[in-house]
Order: sequence, then structure tokens, then C-alpha cells
Amino acid sequence: MIIGYRRLLKPSWIISHIFVIALVVSTINLGFWQLRRLEDRKLVNSQVAEVLNRDPIAIDVILPEEKNQYQNYLPVTAKGTFDGNRQLYLINRSRDGAPGVEVVTLFALSRNPVSFVAVNRGYLPSKIFNEFNSHSWEPDTQEIEINGFVMLPFLDGKLQGKEINRIDLDLLSDEWGVPLLPVYLQQSQKLTDRWPVELEVPELTEGPHLGYAVQWFIFSAIGLIGYPLVLRRVVADDRLVA
Repeated sequence: MIIGYRRLLKPSWIISHIFVIALVVSTINLGFWQLRRLEDRKLVNSQVAEVLNRDPIAIDVILPEEKNQYQNYLPVTAKGTFDGNRQLYLINRSRDGAPGVEVVTLFALSRNPVSFVAVNRGYLPSKIFNEFNSHSWEPDTQEIEINGFVMLPFLDGKLQGKEINRIDLDLLSDEWGVPLLPVYLQQSQKLTDRWPVELEVPELTEGPHLGYAVQWFIFSAIGLIGYPLVLRRVVADDRLVA
């Protein structure tokens, strides 16, 4: 009979050792990965907080070739008029757990020559949107000044009817037939008591990454401490039998 530690060299046990070692290495790496994500989150939060504290600039000073110089949530102002006939709906949005859309409207800036920017005016619940009563969220067509944040666009958007899955400015420009500024504006103030509701700036939290890292390290500790105890018990039982 193979007794003591010699039993742990059997092929079945060697496979078990390799599996546990691989599992421990994986959980340790996952723990450090979550810590790296936490540091990335802190860096992004600090950058967003710094940008939010800047003084607003006029959005019409942004030039196409300067797009990469701007960041999300840079405070801006814009003076001009909304075009309620050029309006799309960003689908698969939610607020406080309620599904809805966001209303994206063309805004003509008051300058010569005229230029255009897409404005995300805010959230509209599906219940209101599905009533098809667009008068309840029509924009003011008089010249106004709005406040908001610069937002960088996405690529590869898909348009179906009046619904779009992401704000792709090339797609919007083709649909509306006008050139657009290289960024869009997320409106930050409510101009009327009607829909839509202005979007909120995301909370700058650290997220669940630290908790996840602790969980992975606990799993690693269980493997590092628990498995040797199991092996010790197996060896002890073999010696008693012998």
C-alpha cells in the first residue's frame, strides 16, 4: 500500500495539485486586476472632477481639428435655436430603474456662418414616449442660451426610423443633412416644466472593485491554507491505517 506522502504523488493527486495551484494563481491575478481597475477608476474620477470645476466656455469655439483636446463633462454654453423637426431618440436608456429614451435634437448656433451641434436634451420615460404625444417634449424654438457639458461621440451607431442606439455624429449629420460640431452637448438645465428630464452627472464613486479584490484574495487564501490542511489530513489518515 502506498502510505504517507507517497500517496500524494499518484497521478490523480498530481492533477489535483496542478488544478489547485492554477486556481490560486488565477484568483490572485483577478484580485490584482480588480485593484488595477480601482486605480483606473480613481484616475478617471479625478479627471472628471477637475473638468467639471472649470469655467464654462462657448461651444461654438470648438473646431473640428481640435476635437481631441476636449474631454467629457467640460462645461459649455450655447446660444441658438432648437430644430424640433430634426430630432432622434437614443434607445435603451433608463433612470431610477425605469426604461426610456433620451431626446437628441439639432441646435443651430447663433453665429455667422451658422453651425450646428447635436444636443442630448434629457430622459423621457417609455410610458410617455409610447403615447406618441411629441407636443409634451417639443423644444422651445425661440433663441435661447443653454448650459451643458461637452460629450465625445461614439462610432458605428445604428439608426432605425427615428431611433438610434448611440450618438454617432456622422450618422446624425447624414440623417439631418447638415455638418455638425465634432462633439455633442449634454444639456444640464431644465428650461421648461415639460419633458424631457435633464441628465445627471454620474456619481464619482470607486465602484465595487475593492470589494471584488478582497473576495478574490479570500478565495486565494482558502486555497493556500485549506488545501495543505486537506493533504495533511490525508497523510495522517494513511498512517493510521498503516
